[in-house]
Amino acid sequence: MAISEIKSKKHGKTFQVDIKYKSVLGVSKRHIKSGFKSMKEAKKYERDFKERLEVLKEQEISTHRTFNDIFYEYMEIEGKAKYSSATKVYYNSTHKMYVKDTIGNESIGSLKYMNLQQFFKKMSKKYNPPTLKNIKKLFAVTFKYALRNEYIKENPVPYIQIPKSQDERRVKVEIISDDDLSRIINAIQGAKRTNPYSSAKNAEFTFKSYAMALIIGRYTGLRISETLALKKKDFDLEKCCMTVRRRVEYAGLKGKDIHITHKLKSANSKGTVEISRKLCQYLKKWFEINPFEFVVCNGQGNFINPETLNHRIREVCKELGIHFHYHMLRHTYATELVMSNVNPVVIKGLMRHGDISTTWSIYTHPQNEDQRKALDSLYMKMK
Repeated sequence: MAISEIKSKKHGKTFQVDIKYKSVLGVSKRHIKSGFKSMKEAKKYERDFKERLEVLKEQEISTHRTFNDIFYEYMEIEGKAKYSSATKVYYNSTHKMYVKDTIGNESIGSLKYMNLQQFFKKMSKKYNPPTLKNIKKLFAVTFKYALRNEYIKENPVPYIQIPKSQDERRVKVEIISDDDLSRIINAIQGAKRTNPYSSAKNAEFTFKSYAMALIIGRYTGLRISETLALKKKDFDLEKCCMTVRRRVEYAGLKGKDIHITHKLKSANSKGTVEISRKLCQYLKKWFEINPFEFVVCNGQGNFINPETLNHRIREVCKELGIHFHYHMLRHTYATELVMSNVNPVVIKGLMRHGDISTTWSIYTHPQNEDQRKALDSLYMKMK
């Protein structure tokens, strides 16, 4: 922006405002206004025009940029570098399923607190609170990005309340008994070779490796991606501890793109934790059989695709008639610690949760049977 002095015989000395700017869409524009009798008057016009320009830009943004536009831009510019493949899949699938064809088509500037609150009220009639919280996370990251880029003047998301459904129930944590787990482990170790191109010896080793993955999950609560990325050097069997420092990146990826990454779910996911002597005994015997670097691997020493292990688990569990998935081992481990009255701070460290409220909110909801046992234990002692 510039103000220049113009002299003429007819009007004497006047001032001209020459303003060059770009619209929000990147189009170069120019605005010229002359005839001001003083510099003060010209500067006032310049300030006023600048303020009007900001309003016009905001209106232009509101007219042309939808929530979907801003979400896609955020995921491309920041999300691509910031998130793991699993997190990107989580955000993209949540957007596609719940937002894209509904409120996502509205302009980002028009979405105020009332619009969003009404949206969540409507969604609460079809979906439970955990799903609504996931949707709110998506809104939170998108609106924060829009605010940083001055696409909007304020962020309404922090004020949004998640409606509680009338029949809301606590989510039951799924655990597995040691008897059922033993049946699964025995079935997996005794599985027949499914790949005609692999030797019987390699197949036998791989199935034993699968079993070890289940044992590690049972006694550490590690996620499947973390378990399958463990190396022998991550364990100190004399001190009974292990260090979690990497995982298998596989969510949303094709087989050839699956790889090991040091980028874990959160900063607290990485670290050294204690392990039981019982697990150390299992590992010592396994290390005598396994000559490779990866703790869980195939007959060539390569790490295993989590989907491959999950597929084999599903096949075996279907044959046995047992409901089970790998993450139940994490729930079983944590629930056992809670029911044994282990200090919550200790459990938080063993589970590598970032916040103790995460540990407490998930694993301290006793079922009816647990409540009955507590009452019987208390009142059976009383005469």
